[in-house]
Amino acid sequence: MTKHPSVLIIDDDKAFREDMKVLLGTDFRVFTAVDREEAFQIINQEKIDLILLDLMLQSGESGIDILRALKEAAPIIPVIMATEYASVETAVEAMRLGAYDYVSKSPNLNELRALIEKAMAESALRREKRVLQEELAKRFGRLVGASPAMKEVFLLIEKVARTDATVLITGEHGTGKELVAREIHDRSSRSEKPFVIVNCASIVENLVESELFGHQRGAFTGAVATKLGKFELAEGGTIFLDEIAELPLHAQVRLLRVLQEHEIERVGGTKLIHVDVRVIAATNQNLPEKVKAGLFREDLFYRLNVFPIHLPPLRERTDDIPLLAQHFIERTAIRIGRPKLNITEDAIAFLQSQTWQGNVRELENTIERAAIQSDADTLTLSSFSFLSPHWAMDNDLLSKPYEEARDEVLQKFKREYILRRLNEAGWNITHAAEKMGLRRQSLQKMIKELGLIPPARSANH
Repeated sequence: MTKHPSVLIIDDDKAFREDMKVLLGTDFRVFTAVDREEAFQIINQEKIDLILLDLMLQSGESGIDILRALKEAAPIIPVIMATEYASVETAVEAMRLGAYDYVSKSPNLNELRALIEKAMAESALRREKRVLQEELAKRFGRLVGASPAMKEVFLLIEKVARTDATVLITGEHGTGKELVAREIHDRSSRSEKPFVIVNCASIVENLVESELFGHQRGAFTGAVATKLGKFELAEGGTIFLDEIAELPLHAQVRLLRVLQEHEIERVGGTKLIHVDVRVIAATNQNLPEKVKAGLFREDLFYRLNVFPIHLPPLRERTDDIPLLAQHFIERTAIRIGRPKLNITEDAIAFLQSQTWQGNVRELENTIERAAIQSDADTLTLSSFSFLSPHWAMDNDLLSKPYEEARDEVLQKFKREYILRRLNEAGWNITHAAEKMGLRRQSLQKMIKELGLIPPARSANH
């Protein structure tokens, strides 16, 4: 027999506890506690689906203090605040700290039941999504994401990993091109063999061929011994050619031969050496444009572009930011020795509003910086105050007509400005509108047009 969902009531008013136990007892399993200690004993022993917490406790800790502790210890459990005399500021603070909603201590019973059921349903969806995301993240090891764009990337990885096809990974800086290359290698039949990384942009031009293909002793001044190149070192495994667009033309010719004939010739050598190496290349540049400009060989491009994988920028998959943020919080907690490190939902919503020109790498660095700077274990909106709005005048923007580019920048500003104001006000629309000098109805209209959702209600978390 399926158990009823459970509700924990935390209140030092015995009459209120007993009344709620009777009124809600037909639909829910009801537990009661008078303070934090008793509440946490119950949470540790029972599966609690929702908490109804008195905002204005008269003895011991305040409801706000207990809410803060609950959100640190059990952030997935929705909390509804119950109060009779709370100020607007106190209620807003509770919402900012992650309370789902607040109700009167003399509530309409049907409305209270409906609110509890709605909160539980949204919490269950978040739990289910988190489980799916964790399974997805587990399946793809280093790669984290559950957005449609990343699911497509994962599918392509699975397909190509079973083959020896040459792969070309494209995407902006910081999108995870090296991680994709490693994932392909790890899932391939070559996984027990070497994975060799070559950053083509970091090699001195006159040493590129020596680095890739090796050299014989005496091949040039300073060549005091025979040296194996990266292709020989990767024998049986995978070579990852990062920043392939930076490879000089003379080296491109020799790379083309390797892809065609699977043979190399060391600098200063006369012997052809057979190599069994899978090639994965990556770039953040537009290779077809480089081909048109005569800076990249067309035949090499086609040899590399056998199986293309494009990684979307983070701004095009903001639904992945909650999962990425949690992933980086856990990694940072281990690195800096703070196992209780966590992040609030309004902070995650703020991170989702950023443009992230540096993509996933920038997000990770930002979270690590916030964690190091913060004295508290919970990262809140204020922990990221060092981030400031910035509109990058990138090539994409410059390629558009003035009015279209202007409208795009204004739309970004409008979204970020309103979201920050709402977060500051704990999503109290009246207060936010007052600070912004707008009528409440005007702000509500803008929120609807922009599709903004209060962080505590969003199904993305």
